[in-house]
Amino acid sequence: MRMYSPEWEAVKDMAYTPKVMDVQFDLSAGEIPADHGPTLCSEVLRHLPWLADTPDAAIHPVHGAPSGRNANLVINRRVKLVLRLPLERIEVARALIGKTIDPGAGNLVVGDLKAKNLTPFGTLYSHFVTLGTADEAAILEGVRARLNEMGIQCGLIPGMQRKMVSPDGEISGHTLMLHDLNLVHSLAIQEQGLGLHHLWGCGIFIPHKSIKEVSTV
Repeated sequence: MRMYSPEWEAVKDMAYTPKVMDVQFDLSAGEIPADHGPTLCSEVLRHLPWLADTPDAAIHPVHGAPSGRNANLVINRRVKLVLRLPLERIEVARALIGKTIDPGAGNLVVGDLKAKNLTPFGTLYSHFVTLGTADEAAILEGVRARLNEMGIQCGLIPGMQRKMVSPDGEISGHTLMLHDLNLVHSLAIQEQGLGLHHLWGCGIFIPHKSIKEVSTV
């Protein structure tokens, strides 16, 4: 039985056709560097090269547990590799099943996939939004300008600064929470993302249950 969801109850009768879904792949046990965005992208592109030219595609950061021994995250059977893909690309993404990737801490084998709808939610969170600058005010100005282009009005709460090592040098950004979104706009932001480097795990938004101080997230 599907649990009651006020978000889905509110959106189920809308004239909305999904364009993008999250595709969750099983992963074998192992480890992955905590800072793995560019290396994970490179490994996935070895097997799915078309991903680099696919609008609205993104690769979520992998959420393992800190190893306590080094800068790696531990992957158990509950941890997934998640790609955000247009619907027409989901079937060809099956080519990743059974492949071996090494984002920097040893081999991981990609398992079966499950596609899930994006969830409309009034509050969204991204762990790393970057516009190519470390200046928080400039990031917020750029994000607000993009939201205005999309016709979206909402609240913005910036959080802690993030850094990522890329082939071109260090990238800076911030965590960011968006709140007071209507459900159509929530889905639009999840589908399109904000800022740069979506294939490195940046600018990807997921539902968040409440507004709280994002500097601790």
